[in-house]
Amino acid sequence: MADLVDGNNLIGRLGGGTRDGLVTELCDLARRKRKSLTVVFDGPPEGGRPKVQAFGSVTVVYAAPRSADEEIVRRIREAREPHGVTVVTDDRMLATEAASAGARTMGVGVFARDASTRLSSSPESRSDEPAAGLGVADWERWFRDPKNRIG
Repeated sequence: MADLVDGNNLIGRLGGGTRDGLVTELCDLARRKRKSLTVVFDGPPEGGRPKVQAFGSVTVVYAAPRSADEEIVRRIREAREPHGVTVVTDDRMLATEAASAGARTMGVGVFARDASTRLSSSPESRSDEPAAGLGVADWERWFRDPKNRIG
């Protein structure tokens, strides 16, 4: 199973930013590290987007009507091998619940250091991130890159 990322917690701990900006960075991380990530956000999706979206090795889940914490714990409990799941969060209650369900936990600071300097930098220093989040051109460029193709 993919690592589970508490999206709102990660955004808050890294000093803000947008959901789209975080997803862009996680897509880059997943491609470089060749790993699968599932990022779970509180609330419903924005602008008529689907509740679950897949972007290569990154799956975005909007947890409404439950909370992101509830959705993360539900996914751990339904996993075939919960011990193989890592939950990225600084939320102590979620970390405790995740551990009791069998998952490992990782703090945001450790995740950001392992991820990249770009992920751990402040939003003001991200000059290569599109100002308005993800646009069609960003996704076209991502899908044209042979490194992002499966098989």
